[in-house]
Amino acid sequence: MNIYLTSGTYDYLYKKYEKKLSSEVMLLMQETDNDRAILLHESSSLSIFQEPRIYEVLFSRGMLHNKGFVTLNYIPVSEEKKPIFEYNIKDYLHSLNESTIQAIRFLRPRKGDIYIIFCLWEDKSQYITWKHNPQNTDSLIGKNSDQTWNSSQHSLFNGKPYFISLTIPEEKKH
Repeated sequence: MNIYLTSGTYDYLYKKYEKKLSSEVMLLMQETDNDRAILLHESSSLSIFQEPRIYEVLFSRGMLHNKGFVTLNYIPVSEEKKPIFEYNIKDYLHSLNESTIQAIRFLRPRKGDIYIIFCLWEDKSQYITWKHNPQNTDSLIGKNSDQTWNSSQHSLFNGKPYFISLTIPEEKKH
């Protein structure tokens, strides 16, 4: 299974989203307080996008629904460290007993070095509650600090990990 991502303004991507095939899984996500958006297409076939960023799904839990709040951890990993990083993250995600996250995808880039941990939450308040739970202090997901990643992992990185959050608007803008 692959995930294809494309970026643009919300209005532009909404036009692409409206033309989607009914059998395709697509999420239109918008950054808070601006018009930037990401359109996600999950498929085992080719993307409908002309020039997508292509990711292979290494771990999948839950169904993607076009409603909710999304967190994306972007993690640049050096080429020689990719196998150990993938093993550690997949092991961590398999052991994660988390029912408040609706869907998780661990994504390997087809080109480049930036992996993504994608999490879909019911809403932002659910994410905030989860984030402030003491048992999630050391979690590798949904955090915006490179301090989340322990010091032994820092040698894996090509750059600083970063984090963004987006909403999936319930009301479609036209």
